[in-house]
Amino acid sequence: MEKRKWTAQEVQQWYRDTGAITYCNPADLNLVVKKPRRQGYTVNWANPKAYLLLGIILAIVAAVVILLK
Repeated sequence: MEKRKWTAQEVQQWYRDTGAITYCNPADLNLVVKKPRRQGYTVNWANPKAYLLLGIILAIVAAVVILLK
């Protein structure tokens, strides 16, 4: 399977073909893609960088909670 950055049209077609709720496409190198049915963006959970992004966000939230105590 060739890994590359998919276009917005390819991402929308992937959603239509799979009927998935979350985006988890290992062939796509994009970290963030546009949501298919709503405004906004979602994370490609098949990209290992997604978990790094999640960790950074959780660390910031934890730091804010600790600092506000």
